[in-house]
Amino acid sequence: MNTVELTHNLDVSAIDAWAVLADFPGFLKWAGGGQGTIEIEGTGVGMVRHLNMPGTGKMAERLDRLDDDTTTIGYSLMYGNPVGMAEYRAVVRLEATEKNACRIHWHGEFTPAEDQQADVVRGNLEAAYQGMATALAAYVKAS
Repeated sequence: MNTVELTHNLDVSAIDAWAVLADFPGFLKWAGGGQGTIEIEGTGVGMVRHLNMPGTGKMAERLDRLDDDTTTIGYSLMYGNPVGMAEYRAVVRLEATEKNACRIHWHGEFTPAEDQQADVVRGNLEAAYQGMATALAAYVKAS
């Protein structure tokens, strides 16, 4: 598997950012500009969110880990090929740096789809992480 690491500083509190990030079914409220559809299957760890988003198409992700103590969430791709990935899993952790600031750490592992180059997929995934970090902070500020 290929690996992508991204750390991004957010100018919002870790508590507020975690409340949004930990809401696995609420993904479309803050990511992707709220466009697309989401259907949830199950509850808690093991739940699956079925997404259909412009530019990404149909895909599903399973919640593998949700740890309030360490503000860590983990999820994995069940089907679909977002940004050219055939297999994917991620762990995202928030770290408080100040009262109203935090750092988001993304660790992703992926296998590119058969017709994709790993470096291109890595760049797409890094851009997606940057976009989601920015969207998360903007959503928290607006809430």
